[in-house]
Amino acid sequence: MFFDFDGVVLESGNIKTDAFVELYSGSGIEEQVREHHLAHQGVVRYEKFKWISENLLKQEHTEEMGLELGNRFSELVKGKVLAAPFVPGFREMITFIRQQNIYCVVASGTPQEELREIIINRKLSPFFDEVYGSPREKAEITLEVMQRKQFRKEDCLFFGDASTDHQAAEQTNVDFFARLTPELSDYWENAPYKYGALDFSKMQ
Repeated sequence: MFFDFDGVVLESGNIKTDAFVELYSGSGIEEQVREHHLAHQGVVRYEKFKWISENLLKQEHTEEMGLELGNRFSELVKGKVLAAPFVPGFREMITFIRQQNIYCVVASGTPQEELREIIINRKLSPFFDEVYGSPREKAEITLEVMQRKQFRKEDCLFFGDASTDHQAAEQTNVDFFARLTPELSDYWENAPYKYGALDFSKMQ
């Protein structure tokens, strides 16, 4: 099993959306920033910073600017993510999955060091055999684990709430479980997926 993190494990998707908007508060592009972030959930934050600088602010983007924005972003979200509740039903679902000795991997767009720190602080380590974040792409992570562990694609399932999660599943030919958030309702209307639900509360 492969899992995205924000919006799948914890209800932290909106926390990061609000943080993106707050970073650009007073710039006049707040709504465009929100729309871009929601359309590219799961994309590495540094890629979004670069796109916003070049396409919305019409200015040159440097690595130093990206690092500064990344540090400010982490400061805005870290405490809130550590306090975020579980997506309804997730804890019960993952507990059942682990009781069946099913291998579980996190493949997230969150920077890997930050992600692993959150996993440890939220005492989630027993739920996951491997935890990976950016800069590696989700499809790359999924394929590498499948090949190394010799998992057949028909035995794998990717749980996600973003277009990048869905695309990673398509690129690796594994089935997809869509967490159907209202923010991406237009996307899910047109995206093919095998399973989907508003949350995991009815999966026990």
